[in-house]
Amino acid sequence: MRQLLLLLWCLLAACVWAEPNFNYDRAQVKTLLNQGAPASHIDLVFVGDGYTASQSADLEKDARDALDSLWQYPLFKDYKQYFNAHLVTVPSIQEGTRLWYAFGSTNGTQGMIFVPKETELQQVARKAPDCDVVIVLTTAMGRAHSANIVVLPGRTFAPLPHELGHKIGKLGDEYDSLSSLGDRRSLDFGGGDIPYPNLTLAANVKSNSKDDVKKLKWGHFVDVPGAYPLVGAVQGGFYQAVGVYRPTYSCIMRGDNAPFCPVCHEEMVKAIFSKCGVRFDDGAYHRRHPISQWH
Repeated sequence: MRQLLLLLWCLLAACVWAEPNFNYDRAQVKTLLNQGAPASHIDLVFVGDGYTASQSADLEKDARDALDSLWQYPLFKDYKQYFNAHLVTVPSIQEGTRLWYAFGSTNGTQGMIFVPKETELQQVARKAPDCDVVIVLTTAMGRAHSANIVVLPGRTFAPLPHELGHKIGKLGDEYDSLSSLGDRRSLDFGGGDIPYPNLTLAANVKSNSKDDVKKLKWGHFVDVPGAYPLVGAVQGGFYQAVGVYRPTYSCIMRGDNAPFCPVCHEEMVKAIFSKCGVRFDDGAYHRRHPISQWH
C-alpha cells in the first residue's frame, strides 16, 4: 500500500510539474520594418521568451523599442536603409507562480542568460520572410551575449549594437577581464593570429610606431590622413590585459557607451555591403566617414 501511494504521489508530481506543450508550429510572424528584398538587406528577427499570450503587445513594444534604440546609434542610423526587421511570437505559459519560458531562458555562467531550446528557436525564426540575425528578447534578468543568437535580457537594449558587432562584423571583444576572470579564453590559435579583424596577438606587434602599425591587420589606416596615432596598437583585448592588441583606446567592442572605432566601423560597413550586394568603395567610404568623425 505504501509503495502504491508513493507511486501515485510521483505520478501526480510529474503531472503538476510537467512542462506544457508550446505551439512552435503556430508561431505568429509580424514584419516590423520592410525596406526591400531579403537578398539586398539584413533581416533581424526578434523572438520573445517569457512573454505570455496576454503580453503580446508588450513584446511588440519591446521589439520596436529595441529597434528605435538601435537607430539612435550613429552607424545603424547611417545604414538603416539596409535592414529589415520581423517579430516571431510563441507565448510562454504562466501556471500559478511558475513561468514556463517557451525557449527555456535560464541563468548560466557569469550571469549570462542562455536559451537551451535553440533548435526550436531557429525553427520559428525561419518562419520570418528571411533570417540573418536572431535576437531573443527574454524577460529573464542577466547579461546580454551572442553566439549563434543574440540574447537581450530584462528589456535592456543598449548592448544590441555591440552584439551586432559580433554577428554582422565578426568583431571580437576588446575588453579585458580583470573583473570577470571566468570570461578568459585560450590564446592558442594553432600557430595563427587571433581570428578577428580588430584584434591581434602580441607576437605581431613590435611597437606602436607608424611603420610597425602599418604591418598589422588594420595597417592601411596609417595612410588615411589623421588616422595615426588615433589608430595604432593598444594593449588589452579578448578578455586579456596583456598578450592581445586592439586598434584604439575606445570602441563599442570594449564598452557599450562608445562608438565603433574607425577600424571596427569600416569592418561593419564592409560586412553590411557584402550581405546586401553593394560594392565597397574605399575612397567613397573615407570621404563619407573622415577620421575627424572620431575626434
